[in-house]
Amino acid sequence: MASARAFLTNSPNPNPEAPPLGKILIAGGITIFGDNPVGWRAPGVLFGALILAGVFLWVYLLLDDYRLALTAAALTLFNNFLFVMSRVAMMDVYLVAFVIWGLIGFTAVLKLDGLTTLRARTLLMFSGIMFGFACACKWNGVDTLAATAGLVAGLWLFHPMSAEMAEYKVRLQRIGISYIAASLFLVPTVAYCLTYWPLCRSLHQPFGFTQLAAMNLFIWRFHRAVQGNPTIVSDWYTWPLQVAPQRGLSYLVGNWFLMWTGLLAIAVCARRFLRAMPETFIVLLYVANLLQWAVTPQSCLYYYYYFPAATFLSIAIPLGIQQVQNRTVRSRLILVSVSASMCIFAFCFAHMAHLGSPYDSAFGYWV
Repeated sequence: MASARAFLTNSPNPNPEAPPLGKILIAGGITIFGDNPVGWRAPGVLFGALILAGVFLWVYLLLDDYRLALTAAALTLFNNFLFVMSRVAMMDVYLVAFVIWGLIGFTAVLKLDGLTTLRARTLLMFSGIMFGFACACKWNGVDTLAATAGLVAGLWLFHPMSAEMAEYKVRLQRIGISYIAASLFLVPTVAYCLTYWPLCRSLHQPFGFTQLAAMNLFIWRFHRAVQGNPTIVSDWYTWPLQVAPQRGLSYLVGNWFLMWTGLLAIAVCARRFLRAMPETFIVLLYVANLLQWAVTPQSCLYYYYYFPAATFLSIAIPLGIQQVQNRTVRSRLILVSVSASMCIFAFCFAHMAHLGSPYDSAFGYWV
C-alpha cells in the first residue's frame, strides 16, 4: 500500500523492487474507496472475479463444453489461492488475471471458426497487451508468454501430429509470422514500458529508455540480493505437495484435493502431448510456471509464488476428465471433484477469512 499512497501523493516510491502496474491499480482503489482496507483490497477482489470469469471462458474455448468450463471455474474458486490472493493487497492476483485474459485472446485465434484475418490479428494483439500488463505486475508473466510462444513455434516449425494441430498451424500461417512475432514480443514490451509512464510522471522524472533501464536494473539486482524472511522461505519443489498452511499469509495452502489430483491430471494430459492442443498447452503452462523457479536467479522464494501454476492445476482436472468417454463416469468425476474441493475449502475458510470464535474452530484447530 505504501507504493500506492506514494503514487497518489507524487512522493518517492518506497518499494521500487517491482513493476508499477499492480501498485497503480491499488492506488485506483484508494482513490475510489479511500485509504482503508476496502480501498486496498477492492481492485484485488475485482481482478479475482476476472480470473474466475476468465477461466470459465478460456476452458469453454479450449473444450467447447459448458459443463467442463463451469467445473474449471468452480475448482478455481475452491483452490484456496484465489480467495486468499484476492483479498490481500499483493501483485499476484493482477498477474494471474492478465495472464488468463491473454490466454483467452490467443486461444480464440486458434479455436474460433470464421475469424477474418483482421479479427485474428486484433485478438492476438490483445493477447500481447495482456501479457505485457501481466509482466508489468510481476515479471513472472514472462513464463506464460514463453509457453505461448513455445506452442506457436512448435506448431509452426514441426509437422503436426494430428488434424487438429494441423488446422491450428494453418490459422497461424494466415496471420503471418511477422505479425505473430510482433504481437508476442514487440506488443508486450511496449505495453510493459507504457505502464511506467504514470510512475515517472508521479516522480517528476523523464520517461525514457535511460530511466526505464535504471528502474528495471534495480528490480533485477534487488531480487538477486534480497535475503527475505527465512522463516517463510521455501524451495520451489516443495510447493506441489505442501501440507502446512502459510500462517503469515491468511493460512494460505492450496486445496489439497485439487493440488494433488491436479498433478495426476497433468500426467493424464501429458499422454496427449503434441497431439491435442488443450492438453499440450496446459502441460506447457504448468511446467513453465513451476520449473522456471529452478533457474530463476532469485535469492529467496515463497509458497505464494505457486499461485499461477496452482491455477493451471484446477484447469487440468476438467481437461483430464474430458478424456473419459463414458458420460456417466465423466459426470460422476465432475461431482466428486467439485464436492471434495468444496469440502476442503470449507474446512480452510474460517482460518483464511480470519473468522473469530467460535467459527475459527468449527472444523477443528490447525497445528
